[in-house]
This record gives sequence, structure tokens and C-alpha cells, in this order.
Amino acid sequence: QKASRNRSDTVLKKLKDEAKTCRLEEKRPSCSDGPHPDQIDAKIDKAMIQCNEAENLCKTYEHIVQRLKEERISFDKQLAALERTMQSKQRDNDELLLLSGDSNHARDGAQQNLIKAKCSFQDNKACRTREIREKEQQIK
Repeated sequence: QKASRNRSDTVLKKLKDEAKTCRLEEKRPSCSDGPHPDQIDAKIDKAMIQCNEAENLCKTYEHIVQRLKEERISFDKQLAALERTMQSKQRDNDELLLLSGDSNHARDGAQQNLIKAKCSFQDNKACRTREIREKEQQIK
């Protein structure tokens, strides 16, 4: 982009020089072997058209460079926001892993307590059933 801008600037400078030269030649007294004023006017018009085209190219390139700079700034901001979000999600994930481990440990403890309670209940039930049979036999 910089190289094409430099080329455009060089072309623009040459065209401006050529236009200036044409204007100076036009002001000189005409001699019979010189170019005709209509030819000079045509050259000037052609040089002005080329000059305008070169200026338009320069403006276009400057606009493109400006947009790219704006997009770079925007991209950097988006990237930084995504990195912050990723770090936040990573912290949340680490926290959830810790909570998962704690809840698994608590679940395992509760299951062991439930098994102990069931065993105790069955033992009590068996003991009562024996006591009831014994009392029934004593009654008979």
C-alpha cells in the first residue's frame, strides 16, 4: 500500500509538472514551428484528467489504510474481550470441578450412611421379629 501510494504520488507529481510545463509553453509567444494551441489545450486537459485520477487513487488508498487501522483497533479490543471471557470461563470451570469433587464426596458419604442405616434397620427388624416369636412361643 505504501509502495502504491508512493507510485501514485510520483505519477501525480509528474503530471503536475507536465501541466505546469504545458501552461508555460502556452504563455510563450507562438512561433510557426511550435505546437498548436489546441494541441496544448488537449495535453493540458489530458494531464489534468490524469492528475485527478491520481488524486482519487491517493484518496482511495488513504481511506483503505484508515479503515484497516480502525479494524485493527477493533480487532484488538475484541481479542482482549474474548481473552477475558476465556479466563473467566476457565475460573468458573475450575470452581465447578472443585464443587463436583466436594459433591461426589458428600454423595459417597451419604450413601454409606444410608447403607449403615438400612443395615441397622434390618438388624432391629430381625431382633424384633425374634422377640415377637419368642413371646409368641412363651404365650403358647
